[in-house]
Amino acid sequence: MLSSKIKVLAAGACWFGGLLAGVTANRALVELPAWERIGAIPWANFVRAENHGIGLFFYPLIGFLALLLTVGTAIAFRFDRSVRDLRSFPAYAAALLAITYSVITRAILVPAAFRVRATGTDGAALQQIFMNVARWWGVNDALHVLTFGLSLWAFAEILLRPKKT
Repeated sequence: MLSSKIKVLAAGACWFGGLLAGVTANRALVELPAWERIGAIPWANFVRAENHGIGLFFYPLIGFLALLLTVGTAIAFRFDRSVRDLRSFPAYAAALLAITYSVITRAILVPAAFRVRATGTDGAALQQIFMNVARWWGVNDALHVLTFGLSLWAFAEILLRPKKT
């Protein structure tokens, strides 16, 4: 039954989207202000260390699963004839925002992480990278939180829609 698949996809989108939104909200509200005070070289050292070991898999896995489940929910909404009205808006909007944050991550933030690795200890260059990354992190973090809110709304629409008899 397609409706039960939508519930599973939407619940997964909420779960992983919430985890992603929480991680990024922590970065935006706690870590970023601290890195601004500490400086670019310690930030660069942290970024280099963060992208090894479990960090190498943790963040990409959460982001990929949140994207996949959010887009999957929107696709499932599209093919379920019982949700063809405005109740599908949050699922489609969440998918659009998830695709947007995914593009920003892969086009801007991932290459910046590679530049940090290659820059060494050049404080001026690292400060420039940090300022650019901080600006795009802010955009991305807001998109993650908004996507999570829309995913919750889509899941609520699924749970609250009347049962067909």
